[in-house]
Order: sequence, then structure tokens, then C-alpha cells
Amino acid sequence: MQVTLHLLICWALAFVALAVALLLLAMFFALIEDDLSLHSVGKEAMIAAIASLIEGASVWVVLTFFPLAARALFVPALIVGLVYKVTHLEDWGRYEIILLLLFQLVMAAVGASLIFGHFAAAFGILFVFAICLSVTVAFMRGL
Repeated sequence: MQVTLHLLICWALAFVALAVALLLLAMFFALIEDDLSLHSVGKEAMIAAIASLIEGASVWVVLTFFPLAARALFVPALIVGLVYKVTHLEDWGRYEIILLLLFQLVMAAVGASLIFGHFAAAFGILFVFAICLSVTVAFMRGL
């Protein structure tokens, strides 16, 4: 029971991080006045559920069986990028995939920092990320 609960928690956390990353990515594209074409909410939720299952299961396997192999977690990120590239084949380029993974990485880092009680690190990550996004938005609107 406890193993299943850990897997479900990893899946839920990955789903939340991916959903927040998609939401922030859509807001970012709205700020730079570009179109991020997404499917319907249900279809995007299904895609996010499948992608987060891959990520959550991979994190669970690494945390449970191979705690020193955290470097191997780039493979599930590549698989998630591939899933989103295939499902948005005609609509997205490579930059949307990279930005999605970057947004998810930042959300996961902020969430992990908050869970472990490193509030200064979480706010520092958010502050630096917000500055980088502000500069990017200002530059893109200037074009």
C-alpha cells in the first residue's frame, strides 16, 4: 500500500508541476502576443496525465531503487518532450517544448524547495525566473 501511495504522490506532484507549467507557458505566450495553440482542456489534461505518469514513475523508481542515479532523470524529460511534440506536431516548434520543460523544471525546483523548507531558495528561483521572463517579454514586445 505504501509503495502505491508513493507512486501516486510522485504522479500527482508531476501532474501539478506540468499543469502549472502549461498554464504559465500559455500566459507567457499571451504576454509576448504569440499564439500557443493548445487542444481542449480535456485533451490537454489527458496528455499531461500520461506525461506526468512517465515522469512520476521515473522519479519514484529513482528515489526508491537508485537514489544516486538522479542524473538519469533527463531521459523522462526527453520522453515528455517527445510526447508533447507528437501531440502538437503541427502546432508547436522546438522552442515551445524547450520552454515547457524549462517552466516545469522551475516549478519542480520551487516546489521541492518549499517542501524541504528552503523558502529563500524558492523565492530566489522565482525572482530570477521572473526577471528573465520580464526581460524576454520586453525584448519580444520591442520587436
